[in-house]
Amino acid sequence: MGFSIKEITYQQKYLIFLSEQEHAGPWFSFKLKGKDLDPIPIILKNIEPTPIYKLVNSRTGLAINRITLDFDIQEYLKKLIKEKRIKPINFKNEHSLIRLYADIFIYPKVPFIISFFTLKNISDYDLIDFSLYFVFDFDINGLEGFDNDTSGYDEDNDIIYQYDHTGLYGGFTTLSKPTNFESCLTTDFSIDHKNLDLSNALFEEKGEILSALQIEFKTLKPGRSFQTAVIISGGFSKEELIDNIIQGKKKAIKYIKQVNRSIKSEQRNLQEAGFIKLNIQEAIDCK
Repeated sequence: MGFSIKEITYQQKYLIFLSEQEHAGPWFSFKLKGKDLDPIPIILKNIEPTPIYKLVNSRTGLAINRITLDFDIQEYLKKLIKEKRIKPINFKNEHSLIRLYADIFIYPKVPFIISFFTLKNISDYDLIDFSLYFVFDFDINGLEGFDNDTSGYDEDNDIIYQYDHTGLYGGFTTLSKPTNFESCLTTDFSIDHKNLDLSNALFEEKGEILSALQIEFKTLKPGRSFQTAVIISGGFSKEELIDNIIQGKKKAIKYIKQVNRSIKSEQRNLQEAGFIKLNIQEAIDCK
């Protein structure tokens, strides 16, 4: 469970198609620090099984989709203990949830998609050396050309992109200035405890590649939030792609107040009864 983009088209041409779920969304890394807990390194992919991720509620509209998820720190630590990756922990009554709000704007006749991600630390733990990564395995022209993409990075606008010989481009940027970028063969992409920073390098050949951006944030303390947005678009030239994404970024700035009103609303933070049963059932199945 988590957030993943299944497919994206630009004027009926595929930009993302049949990508693995973990290569089509946000990843997180941080060190978890508690009152009686030494820092534990955590890496979260955009999809994790329940009960690690628990669906709180979702709303689908004509142009805006909203999803609210909880990441349960203690459930994640229990998994690490079971796998013998960390020593057993004596859990107390700490609050252990980190809430993720996803607000996806897909307006008709607009050449971009804007997805806001707001992470609120509602736990009793500090999230130290926090990084948010956006990872997208573009498949330019879908099955007809997914394995012959070339990548590029526009430093003036912080846009990472892929394209192929047809001149079709797909790319994205973030509302917060990214600190690192990378493109590489999809099979070679890795974020682990020894390698938490993207390389600031591009894959120099054609191939089945993905693109990623990283935003570093020092510490997310209890009660604090971090928010950004990713703007994704396509184009039939580099110039068209950049223009579309710049337009999307301007729109994203205008949507910030609307997003913040939503995530602060009582309705947005209520657990839907139907998902309580679903989360429990999935937890049983994940044993």
